[in-house]
Amino acid sequence: MPALTVIAALLLAGCELRHPEVVIVNNTAESIVIRDPSFSGCRWNQVLARGQATAPQRCLPGTDHVHFETYDVREQLVGGSATRDGERSQHDGGVDAEPSLAPMWFPYQSISVKRVGYDEFHRFEIVLQDMEQDFAVPGPYGH
Repeated sequence: MPALTVIAALLLAGCELRHPEVVIVNNTAESIVIRDPSFSGCRWNQVLARGQATAPQRCLPGTDHVHFETYDVREQLVGGSATRDGERSQHDGGVDAEPSLAPMWFPYQSISVKRVGYDEFHRFEIVLQDMEQDFAVPGPYGH
């Protein structure tokens, strides 16, 4: 009986090993950070600066957009450069070292639809020309 259990486990694992492997790369801009990218049943719980990539992960075969959240560091530093008293910080060219506002992450997705199949490896790059706001997901304003 234990042998049947082992064989069943190996067969199930074998099916999963055929699922496509996917890597997501942030190639947007120096100031844009990407958080929690997802694709076809996979989600990477990490933050990617420009040039960084996720670890490979096995996803479901099929088609999907790459979904992710973005945060523009430049907006935070420029928009949040005033102190709570309304005065600008004097160090580092007038930009606060610690902005007082919490970052606002906005949901985005790739414009293009990606297709993956069994036994494949794909490296999807997130670039500025292929991203749009994902209005199917509530944004940071709670609408």
